[in-house]
Amino acid sequence: MRAINVMLSILVSLLVGALVLEGGLRLIGKAPPKSLNRFDRHAGWAKEAGRKVVRSTPEYKITIETNEFGLREDQGAAKLKAPGVFRVLALGDSFTLGYSVERADSFVEQLERWWKAEGRNVEVINAGTEGYSTDQAVAWLAANGAEWSPDLVLLFPYDNDWYWNGQETYIGGLAKPVFEATGALEQRELAPWPKRSLLMNSALARFFGYGKPRDVAAHMYQPAGAKRALLKEFAAVLPVSPDVTQIDKFELQSRQGTQGALKALQAAVARLGVKAVVVPIPSHSAVDDEFKLKFCQKFLGVDPAQFLPERPFEHVIAIAKEIGLPTLDARAALRQAGAGSYYDIDWHFTPKGNGVFASFLREQLDSQGFLPPEQAAKQALAQLPVTPAAKSSGIPFWAKLFAGLWLALSTIYCVTYPKENRALAPLKVGAMLGLVFGIFMGGKFLIGALPPAYARLILPLFLLAVLSFVAYKLGRRLGTIAELIKAFTLRGHWYLMPLVMVLLSVGSLLVVAASSPLIAPFIYTLF
Repeated sequence: MRAINVMLSILVSLLVGALVLEGGLRLIGKAPPKSLNRFDRHAGWAKEAGRKVVRSTPEYKITIETNEFGLREDQGAAKLKAPGVFRVLALGDSFTLGYSVERADSFVEQLERWWKAEGRNVEVINAGTEGYSTDQAVAWLAANGAEWSPDLVLLFPYDNDWYWNGQETYIGGLAKPVFEATGALEQRELAPWPKRSLLMNSALARFFGYGKPRDVAAHMYQPAGAKRALLKEFAAVLPVSPDVTQIDKFELQSRQGTQGALKALQAAVARLGVKAVVVPIPSHSAVDDEFKLKFCQKFLGVDPAQFLPERPFEHVIAIAKEIGLPTLDARAALRQAGAGSYYDIDWHFTPKGNGVFASFLREQLDSQGFLPPEQAAKQALAQLPVTPAAKSSGIPFWAKLFAGLWLALSTIYCVTYPKENRALAPLKVGAMLGLVFGIFMGGKFLIGALPPAYARLILPLFLLAVLSFVAYKLGRRLGTIAELIKAFTLRGHWYLMPLVMVLLSVGSLLVVAASSPLIAPFIYTLF
């Protein structure tokens, strides 16, 4: 019985340590990202109805909500189109969804708002879904398009669609549809999403690299001259032999899958009796030479002379024209807009980029007659009216947190040390908080500024450095701590182990913080 209790003590100790690490990682924003999506038997996945997800990165913090139909639209939006309304259906991936901006700033919303401000009876339905390739957007249209009664369909492919249009599964073993080059859908039943274990969904597994899907390697390759392996989707921006027999298998699959998806789009809108326009979204590198060089050197690790960022864009345009689908090219408009249209880390449109793209769509769809005469602008607008921003205090959250902690800790300091000069308390507490916040925010900035390969090392190195210094400062106390843990373990007091582990861990950190003012801010940052 004693052996069992000892074993339980060891297991509980390890479990407590793992839970502390899990909680800490989640508190600093390293929790596994929440998904908007669910399995869908037609498109592989679709957005879940009534879902709300907050996305926070070093570049933005936004909220995405879906309505009862699983779209980023108003709650209570009707599928049945009102008389006299001209309905535009927008299909695409995260760019169309507005993955990196608030809903009001997405190009879909800006376009609709612009048209309505001009007195047009037009509504735009946003059917964009994170992670979609062209074939999935078309499969969604074929299954759901008739319910929404569109008068015009706009398809917004992105560069990485080129590769994924030829693949039967996405990273993580997520099944997706594929079209044959003729436009026929491959006849197979899409398998439901594989279940992920509790461990795979933990922040701890993700932090140490064990939460990655097992099939990532199947979608990687080492291009000639590259310093590192890349996802095969980047093969579209690297040169290949003009001889078709020498093109890698996945490149040939990409061409056939993309051609089939566009032919299927053509057939789907013909059944609906409407027109479709293909509007590829160019990558940041395709419209910004400065970013192109930085992206090539820092992320791809290849010779800039090998980097052809406009290649997948031009492939899609050429195939669409070949089969008779009208296209629009936004590259010139985005180049003319200058810097600030894309996020540097995330690569998606900023609010400005969404606005530039919406303006381009409005101008081109009008000039090329895709809207009927009765939907002509009743009042000319040179630019989109600015939507009043939601009222806010203008004070960032970190400043409110700093002020609250400063007030609370200064008060506690004065009560705890009544004999000390009370005028110095706010100065001491403010200096300590300033260092803690500086370490945290500076580290966050550094992680965002460095290439991904180096950025992911910052936090582990920081933790290792702080804990190494703690071990050094504890010195012989480590022996006492080990003796205490050993004593409780050998006596089989497994039910006390959580309390013992927490008290010893927190106590050790606080002892070192109190004895070393230089390291204290770094330790408090961990809390």
